[in-house]
Amino acid sequence: MRVRFERFALLIVALAHLAAQLAHGSSHLAADVPITAAQLAYVIVVVTVLPLLAVAVAFWKDQRSGARLFAAAMAASFVFGYLFHFVLDTADLHSNVVGEHSDQFFHSALSLALIEFAGLVYGLAVALRHGRSRSGWSGDSTASPGQDGGGTERS
Repeated sequence: MRVRFERFALLIVALAHLAAQLAHGSSHLAADVPITAAQLAYVIVVVTVLPLLAVAVAFWKDQRSGARLFAAAMAASFVFGYLFHFVLDTADLHSNVVGEHSDQFFHSALSLALIEFAGLVYGLAVALRHGRSRSGWSGDSTASPGQDGGGTERS
C-alpha cells in the first residue's frame, strides 16, 4: 500500500509543480519578463519534462530510480529558480519586476521554490527508504505476477 501512496504522492507533487510553473510562465508573459533561449531550453527539459519523466519511471519501471530522478529534477529546478528569481541581478530577479504584475511574479516564483524544495525532500526520502529496504520494493525483475512494483509492499 505504501508503494502506491508514494507513487501517487510523487505524481501529485509533479502536477502541483506543473500548475505552479504554468502560473509562473503566465506571470513572465504578463510582466513582460524575457528569458534567454538557453533558459527556455532548460525550463522545458529540466523543469517541465524531467519531473514528469521521473514519475513515469517510478510508476512503470523502478520506483527508487524514479524517485532519485525526481529529486534531482526538483533540486536542479530549485537551484535554477532560486538563483534567477532571488539572487542574481537579472530581469528575472523578483525585485526588478515592477508594475501591476510584480506580485503575481513574486508569489508564483515563491510557490515554485517551495514546491521544488518539498519535491526534492520527498523524492530523496522515497529513494532512501527504498535504498535501505531489502524486503520492500526493490525494483528487481524477479517479482511474481500480482505483486505491485516488483516486491512485497509494506503498509
